[in-house]
Amino acid sequence: MSEGPGTVPDVAALRRGARERALARPPRAFAGVVEELAPTGRAWRRYTPDRRAPGAAAVFLHGGYGLFGDLDLQDGWCRRAAEALGVVVVSVDYRLAPEARLDDAVEDAVAAVEILADEGFDRLYLDGDSAGGAVATLAALHSRRPLAGLLLTNPNLDLSLATYDDALPGGPGRELSAYAMRAWTGVEPAAAPRLHRSARGLPPTVVAVGTLDSLLPEARDLAAACRREGVPCRLVELTGAEHGFVGSERAGEVLAAAADFFGLGEHLP
Repeated sequence: MSEGPGTVPDVAALRRGARERALARPPRAFAGVVEELAPTGRAWRRYTPDRRAPGAAAVFLHGGYGLFGDLDLQDGWCRRAAEALGVVVVSVDYRLAPEARLDDAVEDAVAAVEILADEGFDRLYLDGDSAGGAVATLAALHSRRPLAGLLLTNPNLDLSLATYDDALPGGPGRELSAYAMRAWTGVEPAAAPRLHRSARGLPPTVVAVGTLDSLLPEARDLAAACRREGVPCRLVELTGAEHGFVGSERAGEVLAAAADFFGLGEHLP
C-alpha cells in the first residue's frame, strides 16, 4: 500500500484484504483439537495438540499493525507452534486501533493469561508476531502471573520508529506504521513506547527476526538489553528473511530454537 505523509489509510479496506487473504489459505493439518471460545467476551481460538507438555500454554497475539487481523490471520502459525512446542495455544482476537488503544489490547492478553492460570496451567508463555510482539511484551510486564517465557517474531518494539531501518527492504511499510502507531498509542512518535531499550521485568525471551527486516535493529537492541540486564535470551536472525516469515517454512527454524531454549521438548510424552 502506498501512503503519503499524513494520509489516513482505509482501515476497513485493510481489514477486508487481510481477511480475504487469510481465508484463501487452506487450513494447515493439525494433530489435535481446535476450539472457538469467547471466555472474556473477546473471541479466542484454542489449539490443543495431541502431544503436549503438562501444564504448558501460550497466549498468541497476531500481527497487523495494530489495525487489522483476526483469528484467521495466523492460524497456520498457531497450529504449527502448538505442535512444535507441545503447548496449548490460545489465539486472542484483541482490540484494534483506531477504535481501541494499545492498552486495551494488552488488557485482552493479560486477561487470557489469567484465565489459563485459573484453569491450572502453570507454565505460561506469551507469543507475539509483529505488532502482536508489542502487545505480548507489554502483557509480560503487566501480568500478575509468573511467566515461563516470551516468544517474539519480527516484533514491533520501537513504536516511535526511531530505529526503523529504511535501508533494509523487507520491513512493514513505514508510512502505514507511522499512522498505526499514532492511532494505537494515542501519542506522537517522540512519546511512543520504546520497548527495545530495557528488558527489566521480562521472562526468558526468544526474539526472531529476518536480516532484511526494517525492524532488525530494535530486535537486536532488545537482545542486548536482555544480556545487559541478566534476562535469559536467544536472538534468532534468519538470513535473507523479510517481515512476515512466520507464514513460510522458516517458521520451523524459530520454533525449533524456541523449543530448545524453553526446554519444552524435554516434557513431551
